[in-house]
Amino acid sequence: MSKLYLITGATGHVGTVLVSELLKRGENVRVLVRPGHGRHLPDGVEVVEGNITEEGSLVPFFDRKAYDRVTLLHCAALITVASRRNPHVWDVNVNGTENVMRQALAAGVERVVYVSSVHAIPERPEPEVITEVSSFSPDLVHGQYAKSKAAAAQKVLEYAAQGLNVSIVHPSGIIGPGDVHGRNHMIRTIRAIAAGTIPVALHGGYDFVDSRDVVQGILLCEERGRSGECYILNGHYITVSELLNTVRRMHGKKPRRTVVPHRVASLFAPVSERLSLLVGKKPPLFTPYSVYTLHTNGHFSHKKATDELGYSPRSMEESIRDSLSRRATAD
Repeated sequence: MSKLYLITGATGHVGTVLVSELLKRGENVRVLVRPGHGRHLPDGVEVVEGNITEEGSLVPFFDRKAYDRVTLLHCAALITVASRRNPHVWDVNVNGTENVMRQALAAGVERVVYVSSVHAIPERPEPEVITEVSSFSPDLVHGQYAKSKAAAAQKVLEYAAQGLNVSIVHPSGIIGPGDVHGRNHMIRTIRAIAAGTIPVALHGGYDFVDSRDVVQGILLCEERGRSGECYILNGHYITVSELLNTVRRMHGKKPRRTVVPHRVASLFAPVSERLSLLVGKKPPLFTPYSVYTLHTNGHFSHKKATDELGYSPRSMEESIRDSLSRRATAD
């Protein structure tokens, strides 16, 4: 029997690694890209141009006439830590996801995995460890990105109730190889530390996971995940100070002990964001939302994914090292 993998978000960080892994396995891969955005895709990929916010453009993407089985891996999302409200975030992450799920149901797609985020899950007070939930609400999370991912996850569960065989995975902060376009906020931060442009640490920390482990989790979920169920794909918690000094050690530099208190960082973040927007071409690294996130409960559990899927993340040091290497591959 012939099988086809449909991938949205194939030019993003996770999508890049996912396409590489599926091609390495000899699978048939079709990707959806916006017009003119498929230039860097590898050979062997079938490219369909379209936009998840325009449902009519999705029809050719879901054409399954030549295949007996079809799996959809929906990775497309608009990620932001910016303060300024961007209506495209909701349009892509919520409306676009609903368009994709509706087309998948209509096309009779056999299996779907939706890549959400731990940001969709309501925060719990420390020292509680955050685990999976069975429903989502934008009112229970903070920030435009988190709210959009919560709303989208709830819509996906509604399609599961309608009979779509769909599961949800929730990666934590993603690092590791595959960020070919340099858009990943955290990898840009790690490389700025390595370059010496971020000499001190902020108070706080978060959980980060390797892009390769996220991809393995997605494919394990496709194979073993239960419809209507959610699985956290986290890696390891690390403080900003530990991250800073790990990167410095990798570059033969002495550790730094200076840590900027959360209150000071919160006061400075709006000014930093405005200055970055005025003089920079890339999105700012230091914003009120990024500072807020580092001070939230970043302790997650992947026990459910480990027990049910066989998920196991690699070491944080390996992920940090490969985040710094522009030669690191998706293998």
